[in-house]
Amino acid sequence: MSGLGRQLGAVLSGILLVFCGGIHIGWSIFHLYMGGNKWAVGITIDEYRFAILSFFTGVGFILIIMTFSKEWLSTRIWLMMSSFFFMLNGIFFTAMPNDYPATVATRIIAGFGHGIAHLVMSMYIGEIASKQYRGKLITLMVGSIIAGIAVFSVISMVTTNVIYIMEPAMHANMALGIIIMPLSLAAFVLAFFLTIESPIHTLLVKNDESTAQKDFLKLRGQALETTETAQEFTEMKLLVAESNMLSKIFVTEGNFKPFQLVLTLKLANLLYFNFSMNIAKMTLMSMMFDLGLTTPNWAPPILMLSKLGGALLAIFIIDILPRRFQYGFSSTFTGTFLLAFGIVLATHDYLEPWIPPFLYITAEVFVTFGMLPVSEILLSEAFPPKKKVLSVASVLICEYVGHMVVYIIYFNVPSNLQSTYIKTIVFGGVILLKCLLALLLIPDTRNTTPREAVQMMSKH
Repeated sequence: MSGLGRQLGAVLSGILLVFCGGIHIGWSIFHLYMGGNKWAVGITIDEYRFAILSFFTGVGFILIIMTFSKEWLSTRIWLMMSSFFFMLNGIFFTAMPNDYPATVATRIIAGFGHGIAHLVMSMYIGEIASKQYRGKLITLMVGSIIAGIAVFSVISMVTTNVIYIMEPAMHANMALGIIIMPLSLAAFVLAFFLTIESPIHTLLVKNDESTAQKDFLKLRGQALETTETAQEFTEMKLLVAESNMLSKIFVTEGNFKPFQLVLTLKLANLLYFNFSMNIAKMTLMSMMFDLGLTTPNWAPPILMLSKLGGALLAIFIIDILPRRFQYGFSSTFTGTFLLAFGIVLATHDYLEPWIPPFLYITAEVFVTFGMLPVSEILLSEAFPPKKKVLSVASVLICEYVGHMVVYIIYFNVPSNLQSTYIKTIVFGGVILLKCLLALLLIPDTRNTTPREAVQMMSKH
Protein backbone atom coordinates (compact mmCIF):
# COMPACT_ATOMS: atom_id res chain seq x y z
CA MET A 1 0.00 0.00 0.00
CA SER A 2 1.28 3.49 -0.86
CA GLY A 3 2.20 6.04 1.76
CA LEU A 4 -0.96 8.03 1.09
CA GLY A 5 -3.08 4.90 1.37
CA ARG A 6 -1.46 3.95 4.67
CA GLN A 7 -1.91 7.41 6.10
CA LEU A 8 -5.48 7.69 4.88
CA GLY A 9 -6.28 4.32 6.42
CA ALA A 10 -4.65 5.35 9.68
CA VAL A 11 -6.80 8.49 9.98
CA LEU A 12 -10.04 7.03 8.59
CA SER A 13 -11.38 6.03 12.00
CA GLY A 14 -10.94 9.56 13.30
CA ILE A 15 -12.50 11.02 10.15
CA LEU A 16 -15.65 8.97 10.76
CA LEU A 17 -15.73 9.99 14.41
CA VAL A 18 -15.50 13.73 13.79
CA PHE A 19 -18.24 13.24 11.18
CA CYS A 20 -20.43 11.87 13.99
CA GLY A 21 -19.42 14.86 16.08
CA GLY A 22 -20.38 17.14 13.21
CA ILE A 23 -23.86 15.61 13.24
CA HIS A 24 -24.20 16.61 16.89
CA ILE A 25 -22.94 20.12 16.16
CA GLY A 26 -25.65 20.24 13.51
CA TRP A 27 -28.16 19.06 16.13
CA SER A 28 -27.21 22.05 18.28
CA ILE A 29 -27.48 24.50 15.39
CA PHE A 30 -30.35 23.30 13.25
CA HIS A 31 -32.74 21.70 15.70
CA LEU A 32 -34.69 24.91 15.23
CA TYR A 33 -38.17 23.47 15.30
CA MET A 34 -38.11 21.36 18.44
CA GLY A 35 -41.71 22.37 18.93
CA GLY A 36 -42.43 20.09 16.00
CA ASN A 37 -41.37 17.04 17.99
CA LYS A 38 -43.27 15.28 20.73
CA TRP A 39 -39.90 15.22 22.51
CA ALA A 40 -40.11 18.97 23.11
CA VAL A 41 -43.67 19.14 24.39
CA GLY A 42 -43.69 20.12 28.05
CA ILE A 43 -39.99 20.84 28.56
CA THR A 44 -38.98 24.20 29.95
CA ILE A 45 -36.83 26.76 28.17
CA ASP A 46 -33.95 25.96 30.53
CA GLU A 47 -34.22 22.26 29.68
CA TYR A 48 -34.27 23.18 26.01
CA ARG A 49 -31.11 25.25 26.45
CA PHE A 50 -29.28 22.52 28.31
CA ALA A 51 -30.19 19.97 25.65
CA ILE A 52 -28.37 22.18 23.14
CA LEU A 53 -25.41 22.93 25.41
CA SER A 54 -24.98 19.37 26.71
CA PHE A 55 -22.84 18.25 23.76
CA PHE A 56 -20.39 21.13 24.18
CA THR A 57 -20.33 20.48 27.92
CA GLY A 58 -19.16 16.94 27.21
CA VAL A 59 -16.53 18.15 24.75
CA GLY A 60 -15.10 20.68 27.18
CA PHE A 61 -15.06 18.24 30.09
CA ILE A 62 -13.19 15.50 28.23
CA LEU A 63 -10.70 17.99 26.78
CA ILE A 64 -9.83 19.14 30.29
CA ILE A 65 -9.26 15.53 31.35
CA MET A 66 -7.11 14.85 28.30
CA THR A 67 -4.77 17.75 29.03
CA PHE A 68 -3.08 15.52 31.61
CA SER A 69 -4.07 12.03 30.44
CA LYS A 70 -3.58 12.09 26.65
CA GLU A 71 -0.13 10.50 26.81
CA TRP A 72 -1.28 7.66 29.05
CA LEU A 73 -2.96 5.78 26.20
CA SER A 74 -2.10 5.07 22.58
CA THR A 75 -3.85 6.73 19.66
CA ARG A 76 -5.61 3.45 18.86
CA ILE A 77 -7.09 3.18 22.36
CA TRP A 78 -8.26 6.79 22.38
CA LEU A 79 -10.02 6.36 19.04
CA MET A 80 -11.63 3.11 20.16
CA MET A 81 -12.80 4.87 23.32
CA SER A 82 -14.27 7.68 21.22
CA SER A 83 -16.04 5.07 19.07
CA PHE A 84 -17.49 3.46 22.19
CA PHE A 85 -18.91 6.76 23.42
CA PHE A 86 -20.56 7.43 20.07
CA MET A 87 -21.88 3.87 19.98
CA LEU A 88 -23.60 4.42 23.33
CA ASN A 89 -25.11 7.62 22.03
CA GLY A 90 -26.36 5.91 18.88
CA ILE A 91 -27.95 3.06 20.84
CA PHE A 92 -29.86 5.34 23.19
CA PHE A 93 -30.91 7.75 20.45
CA THR A 94 -32.30 4.84 18.47
CA ALA A 95 -34.01 3.12 21.39
CA MET A 96 -35.24 6.21 23.29
CA PRO A 97 -35.50 9.10 20.82
CA ASN A 98 -38.29 10.90 22.72
CA ASP A 99 -36.72 10.64 26.16
CA TYR A 100 -35.34 13.98 27.34
CA PRO A 101 -32.95 12.68 30.05
CA ALA A 102 -31.55 10.09 27.63
CA THR A 103 -31.08 12.78 24.98
CA VAL A 104 -29.16 15.08 27.30
CA ALA A 105 -27.08 12.35 28.95
CA THR A 106 -26.02 10.69 25.73
CA ARG A 107 -25.31 14.00 24.02
CA ILE A 108 -22.84 14.64 26.83
CA ILE A 109 -21.38 11.19 26.12
CA ALA A 110 -21.24 12.03 22.41
CA GLY A 111 -19.38 15.19 23.42
CA PHE A 112 -16.80 12.95 25.10
CA GLY A 113 -16.41 11.07 21.83
CA HIS A 114 -16.06 14.18 19.71
CA GLY A 115 -13.66 15.89 22.10
CA ILE A 116 -11.38 12.86 22.07
CA ALA A 117 -11.53 12.51 18.29
CA HIS A 118 -10.93 16.20 17.56
CA LEU A 119 -7.95 16.49 19.91
CA VAL A 120 -6.39 13.18 18.91
CA MET A 121 -6.81 13.78 15.17
CA SER A 122 -5.50 17.34 15.31
CA MET A 123 -2.31 16.03 16.88
CA TYR A 124 -2.10 12.70 15.06
CA ILE A 125 -2.40 13.96 11.49
CA GLY A 126 0.17 16.67 12.15
CA GLU A 127 2.63 14.03 13.36
CA ILE A 128 2.16 11.17 10.90
CA ALA A 129 1.30 12.79 7.58
CA SER A 130 3.90 13.26 4.88
CA LYS A 131 4.62 16.91 4.24
CA GLN A 132 2.83 16.84 0.88
CA TYR A 133 -0.32 15.30 2.39
CA ARG A 134 -0.61 16.99 5.79
CA GLY A 135 -2.68 19.95 4.60
CA LYS A 136 -5.01 17.75 2.57
CA LEU A 137 -5.64 15.28 5.40
CA ILE A 138 -6.38 18.05 7.89
CA THR A 139 -8.73 19.66 5.36
CA LEU A 140 -10.41 16.27 4.93
CA MET A 141 -11.01 16.21 8.68
CA VAL A 142 -12.55 19.70 8.53
CA GLY A 143 -14.71 18.61 5.60
CA SER A 144 -15.88 15.59 7.58
CA ILE A 145 -17.15 17.80 10.41
CA ILE A 146 -18.94 20.02 7.90
CA ALA A 147 -20.41 16.92 6.24
CA GLY A 148 -21.86 15.83 9.58
CA ILE A 149 -23.45 19.25 10.07
CA ALA A 150 -24.88 19.13 6.54
CA VAL A 151 -26.33 15.66 7.12
CA PHE A 152 -28.17 16.78 10.22
CA SER A 153 -29.48 19.88 8.46
CA VAL A 154 -31.24 17.49 6.07
CA ILE A 155 -32.40 15.20 8.90
CA SER A 156 -33.83 18.17 10.78
CA MET A 157 -35.66 19.41 7.70
CA VAL A 158 -37.48 16.14 7.02
CA THR A 159 -38.27 15.17 10.63
CA THR A 160 -39.58 18.39 12.19
CA ASN A 161 -42.36 20.92 11.74
CA VAL A 162 -42.72 24.45 13.03
CA ILE A 163 -45.28 23.35 15.63
CA TYR A 164 -46.21 19.95 16.98
CA ILE A 165 -49.03 18.64 14.78
CA MET A 166 -48.17 14.97 14.51
CA GLU A 167 -45.12 12.90 15.27
CA PRO A 168 -42.99 12.44 12.12
CA ALA A 169 -42.46 9.00 10.65
CA MET A 170 -38.98 9.00 12.17
CA HIS A 171 -37.76 11.18 15.00
CA ALA A 172 -34.61 13.20 14.31
CA ASN A 173 -32.83 11.55 17.24
CA MET A 174 -33.66 8.09 15.92
CA ALA A 175 -32.40 8.97 12.44
CA LEU A 176 -29.22 10.30 13.99
CA GLY A 177 -28.79 7.15 16.09
CA ILE A 178 -29.28 4.89 13.07
CA ILE A 179 -26.50 6.76 11.26
CA ILE A 180 -24.10 6.96 14.21
CA MET A 181 -24.29 3.32 15.34
CA PRO A 182 -22.78 1.68 12.23
CA LEU A 183 -20.32 4.53 11.71
CA SER A 184 -19.01 4.30 15.26
CA LEU A 185 -18.74 0.52 14.96
CA ALA A 186 -16.83 0.91 11.70
CA ALA A 187 -14.57 3.50 13.36
CA PHE A 188 -13.88 1.08 16.22
CA VAL A 189 -12.85 -1.68 13.80
CA LEU A 190 -10.78 0.68 11.65
CA ALA A 191 -8.99 2.05 14.71
CA PHE A 192 -8.12 -1.46 15.85
CA PHE A 193 -6.81 -2.70 12.51
CA LEU A 194 -5.51 0.35 10.64
CA THR A 195 -4.33 2.93 13.17
CA ILE A 196 -0.54 3.10 13.31
CA GLU A 197 0.96 4.86 16.30
CA SER A 198 2.61 8.20 15.70
CA PRO A 199 6.41 7.75 15.66
CA ILE A 200 6.74 11.10 17.41
CA HIS A 201 4.44 9.89 20.21
CA THR A 202 6.46 6.67 20.55
CA LEU A 203 9.75 8.56 20.71
CA LEU A 204 8.41 11.11 23.19
CA VAL A 205 6.52 8.83 25.57
CA LYS A 206 8.32 5.48 25.28
CA ASN A 207 11.72 6.51 23.90
CA ASP A 208 11.51 3.43 21.67
CA GLU A 209 13.38 4.30 18.48
CA SER A 210 13.08 0.84 16.92
CA THR A 211 9.28 0.70 17.16
CA ALA A 212 8.98 4.31 16.08
CA GLN A 213 11.05 3.63 12.97
CA LYS A 214 9.00 0.55 12.05
CA ASP A 215 5.76 2.51 12.39
CA PHE A 216 7.24 5.38 10.41
CA LEU A 217 8.15 3.10 7.50
CA LYS A 218 4.65 1.57 7.57
CA LEU A 219 3.14 5.05 7.34
CA ARG A 220 5.35 5.82 4.36
CA GLY A 221 4.37 2.55 2.68
CA GLN A 222 7.95 1.28 2.55
CA ALA A 223 9.53 -1.92 3.77
CA LEU A 224 13.11 -0.63 3.63
CA GLU A 225 14.60 2.68 4.60
CA THR A 226 15.63 5.09 1.84
CA THR A 227 17.75 8.21 2.01
CA GLU A 228 14.64 10.37 2.02
CA THR A 229 12.87 8.45 4.78
CA ALA A 230 16.06 8.25 6.83
CA GLN A 231 16.40 12.02 6.67
CA GLU A 232 12.74 12.54 7.60
CA PHE A 233 12.96 10.16 10.55
CA THR A 234 16.14 11.88 11.74
CA GLU A 235 14.20 15.17 11.66
CA MET A 236 11.53 13.56 13.86
CA LYS A 237 14.15 12.41 16.36
CA LEU A 238 15.68 15.88 16.47
CA LEU A 239 12.24 17.42 17.02
CA VAL A 240 11.57 15.12 19.96
CA ALA A 241 15.07 15.63 21.40
CA GLU A 242 14.69 19.41 21.23
CA SER A 243 11.21 19.16 22.69
CA ASN A 244 12.40 17.09 25.65
CA MET A 245 14.45 20.06 26.82
CA LEU A 246 11.28 22.13 27.17
CA SER A 247 8.62 22.21 29.85
CA LYS A 248 5.00 21.29 29.18
CA ILE A 249 3.72 24.78 29.99
CA PHE A 250 2.32 26.18 26.76
CA VAL A 251 2.95 29.90 27.38
CA THR A 252 6.72 29.68 27.88
CA GLU A 253 9.88 29.09 25.84
CA GLY A 254 8.69 30.71 22.62
CA ASN A 255 5.39 28.85 22.48
CA PHE A 256 3.10 31.73 23.40
CA LYS A 257 3.26 33.50 20.02
CA PRO A 258 2.17 30.48 17.95
CA PHE A 259 -0.46 29.68 20.60
CA GLN A 260 -1.77 33.23 20.42
CA LEU A 261 -1.85 33.17 16.61
CA VAL A 262 -3.69 29.85 16.37
CA LEU A 263 -6.17 30.82 19.08
CA THR A 264 -6.88 34.14 17.36
CA LEU A 265 -7.53 32.44 14.03
CA LYS A 266 -9.79 29.82 15.61
CA LEU A 267 -11.83 32.42 17.48
CA ALA A 268 -12.10 34.48 14.28
CA ASN A 269 -13.84 31.48 12.72
CA LEU A 270 -16.21 31.47 15.68
CA LEU A 271 -17.37 34.96 14.71
CA TYR A 272 -18.76 33.61 11.46
CA PHE A 273 -19.96 30.17 12.50
CA ASN A 274 -21.86 30.43 15.75
CA PHE A 275 -25.40 29.82 16.90
CA SER A 276 -26.54 33.43 16.68
CA MET A 277 -25.13 33.98 13.19
CA ASN A 278 -26.50 30.68 11.95
CA ILE A 279 -29.99 31.48 13.21
CA ALA A 280 -29.79 34.77 11.29
CA LYS A 281 -28.57 32.96 8.17
CA MET A 282 -31.38 30.41 8.32
CA THR A 283 -34.04 33.03 8.97
CA LEU A 284 -32.99 35.32 6.14
CA MET A 285 -32.31 32.51 3.68
CA SER A 286 -35.79 31.16 4.36
CA MET A 287 -37.14 34.26 2.59
CA MET A 288 -36.62 32.42 -0.69
CA PHE A 289 -39.30 29.87 0.25
CA ASP A 290 -43.00 30.12 0.95
CA LEU A 291 -43.07 28.16 4.18
CA GLY A 292 -46.15 26.64 5.76
CA LEU A 293 -46.58 24.78 9.03
CA THR A 294 -45.65 21.46 7.43
CA THR A 295 -43.49 22.70 4.55
CA PRO A 296 -39.87 21.47 4.60
CA ASN A 297 -37.43 24.35 4.99
CA TRP A 298 -34.65 23.85 2.46
CA ALA A 299 -32.63 26.86 3.62
CA PRO A 300 -30.37 25.03 6.15
CA PRO A 301 -29.55 22.10 3.82
CA ILE A 302 -28.84 24.40 0.87
CA LEU A 303 -26.48 26.52 2.96
CA MET A 304 -24.65 23.59 4.54
CA LEU A 305 -24.47 21.49 1.38
CA SER A 306 -22.96 24.51 -0.39
CA LYS A 307 -20.44 24.76 2.41
CA LEU A 308 -19.71 21.04 2.13
CA GLY A 309 -19.06 21.46 -1.59
CA GLY A 310 -16.58 24.21 -0.79
CA ALA A 311 -14.91 22.05 1.86
CA LEU A 312 -14.47 19.15 -0.56
CA LEU A 313 -12.99 21.48 -3.16
CA ALA A 314 -10.65 22.89 -0.52
CA ILE A 315 -9.01 19.46 -0.12
CA PHE A 316 -7.61 19.79 -3.63
CA ILE A 317 -6.68 23.48 -3.55
CA ILE A 318 -5.41 23.91 0.01
CA ASP A 319 -1.74 23.73 -0.99
CA ILE A 320 -1.93 25.84 -4.15
CA LEU A 321 -1.30 29.15 -2.41
CA PRO A 322 0.95 29.97 0.55
CA ARG A 323 -0.93 29.60 3.83
CA ARG A 324 -1.16 33.35 4.45
CA PHE A 325 -2.61 34.02 1.00
CA GLN A 326 -4.99 31.08 1.28
CA TYR A 327 -6.31 32.42 4.57
CA GLY A 328 -6.24 36.01 3.33
CA PHE A 329 -8.12 35.14 0.14
CA SER A 330 -10.75 33.26 2.14
CA SER A 331 -11.21 35.88 4.86
CA THR A 332 -11.30 38.76 2.36
CA PHE A 333 -14.19 37.30 0.39
CA THR A 334 -16.00 35.98 3.47
CA GLY A 335 -15.72 39.30 5.30
CA THR A 336 -16.61 41.34 2.21
CA PHE A 337 -19.79 39.43 1.45
CA LEU A 338 -20.78 39.43 5.12
CA LEU A 339 -20.12 43.17 5.39
CA ALA A 340 -22.04 43.81 2.18
CA PHE A 341 -25.02 41.91 3.49
CA GLY A 342 -24.98 43.82 6.77
CA ILE A 343 -24.94 47.13 4.90
CA VAL A 344 -27.79 46.00 2.64
CA LEU A 345 -29.83 44.98 5.70
CA ALA A 346 -29.15 48.32 7.37
CA THR A 347 -30.05 50.49 4.37
CA HIS A 348 -32.97 48.69 2.74
CA ASP A 349 -36.46 48.05 4.07
CA TYR A 350 -37.08 45.37 1.45
CA LEU A 351 -34.77 42.70 0.10
CA GLU A 352 -35.18 40.68 -3.05
CA PRO A 353 -35.54 37.01 -2.03
CA TRP A 354 -32.35 35.99 -3.87
CA ILE A 355 -30.04 38.46 -2.09
CA PRO A 356 -29.63 36.74 1.33
CA PRO A 357 -29.04 33.27 -0.19
CA PHE A 358 -26.51 34.59 -2.70
CA LEU A 359 -24.47 36.56 -0.16
CA TYR A 360 -24.61 33.94 2.58
CA ILE A 361 -23.86 30.97 0.32
CA THR A 362 -20.93 32.81 -1.24
CA ALA A 363 -19.52 33.68 2.17
CA GLU A 364 -20.13 30.12 3.41
CA VAL A 365 -18.22 28.61 0.51
CA PHE A 366 -15.28 31.00 0.75
CA VAL A 367 -14.86 30.39 4.48
CA THR A 368 -14.08 26.74 3.69
CA PHE A 369 -11.27 27.64 1.28
CA GLY A 370 -8.94 28.98 3.94
CA MET A 371 -10.32 30.26 7.23
CA LEU A 372 -11.44 26.85 8.46
CA PRO A 373 -8.71 24.52 7.14
CA VAL A 374 -5.71 26.83 7.60
CA SER A 375 -6.48 27.40 11.28
CA GLU A 376 -6.80 23.63 11.80
CA ILE A 377 -3.58 22.97 9.87
CA LEU A 378 -1.66 25.45 12.00
CA LEU A 379 -3.20 23.94 15.13
CA SER A 380 -1.86 20.53 14.12
CA GLU A 381 1.70 21.64 13.40
CA ALA A 382 2.45 24.74 15.49
CA PHE A 383 3.65 23.24 18.76
CA PRO A 384 6.61 21.13 19.94
CA PRO A 385 5.58 17.58 20.92
CA LYS A 386 6.06 18.09 24.65
CA LYS A 387 3.84 21.19 24.66
CA LYS A 388 1.40 19.95 22.07
CA VAL A 389 -1.26 18.28 24.21
CA LEU A 390 -1.77 21.24 26.51
CA SER A 391 -1.54 23.76 23.66
CA VAL A 392 -3.99 22.04 21.30
CA ALA A 393 -6.41 21.13 24.10
CA SER A 394 -6.38 24.71 25.41
CA VAL A 395 -7.21 26.12 21.98
CA LEU A 396 -10.03 23.63 21.48
CA ILE A 397 -11.41 24.28 24.97
CA CYS A 398 -11.52 28.01 24.19
CA GLU A 399 -13.25 27.28 20.88
CA TYR A 400 -15.98 25.06 22.31
CA VAL A 401 -16.50 27.22 25.39
CA GLY A 402 -16.81 30.13 22.96
CA HIS A 403 -19.68 28.31 21.26
CA MET A 404 -21.35 27.84 24.64
CA VAL A 405 -20.95 31.53 25.49
CA VAL A 406 -22.57 32.55 22.19
CA TYR A 407 -25.49 30.18 22.88
CA ILE A 408 -25.99 31.64 26.35
CA ILE A 409 -25.85 35.22 25.05
CA TYR A 410 -28.32 34.40 22.28
CA PHE A 411 -30.78 32.87 24.71
CA ASN A 412 -30.63 35.88 27.03
CA VAL A 413 -30.40 38.77 24.56
CA PRO A 414 -33.36 39.16 22.19
CA SER A 415 -32.41 39.06 18.51
CA ASN A 416 -34.08 41.33 15.97
CA LEU A 417 -33.37 42.67 12.51
CA GLN A 418 -31.35 45.59 13.85
CA SER A 419 -29.11 43.40 15.99
CA THR A 420 -28.70 41.05 13.02
CA TYR A 421 -27.32 43.68 10.69
CA ILE A 422 -25.18 45.22 13.43
CA LYS A 423 -23.47 41.94 14.28
CA THR A 424 -23.19 41.06 10.59
CA ILE A 425 -21.37 44.34 9.88
CA VAL A 426 -19.17 44.02 12.97
CA PHE A 427 -18.29 40.37 12.35
CA GLY A 428 -17.65 41.03 8.65
CA GLY A 429 -15.37 43.93 9.52
CA VAL A 430 -13.45 41.90 12.09
CA ILE A 431 -12.98 39.06 9.62
CA LEU A 432 -11.56 41.53 7.10
CA LEU A 433 -9.09 42.72 9.74
CA LYS A 434 -8.06 39.09 10.21
CA CYS A 435 -6.94 39.16 6.59
CA LEU A 436 -4.24 41.65 7.56
CA LEU A 437 -3.26 39.45 10.48
CA ALA A 438 -2.93 36.50 8.13
CA LEU A 439 -0.78 38.37 5.62
CA LEU A 440 1.54 39.58 8.36
CA LEU A 441 1.84 36.58 10.65
CA ILE A 442 0.91 33.24 9.08
CA PRO A 443 4.01 31.36 7.88
CA ASP A 444 3.94 29.14 4.82
CA THR A 445 4.23 25.65 6.26
CA ARG A 446 3.38 23.81 3.06
CA ASN A 447 5.71 20.90 2.29
CA THR A 448 7.59 21.22 5.56
CA THR A 449 8.49 18.52 8.06
CA PRO A 450 6.96 18.75 11.55
CA ARG A 451 10.25 20.13 12.89
CA GLU A 452 10.46 22.79 10.19
CA ALA A 453 6.84 23.79 10.80
CA VAL A 454 7.42 24.18 14.55
CA GLN A 455 10.50 26.30 13.90
CA MET A 456 8.67 28.53 11.43
CA MET A 457 5.72 29.02 13.79
CA SER A 458 7.96 29.93 16.72
CA LYS A 459 9.63 32.69 14.69
CA HIS A 460 6.36 34.47 13.84
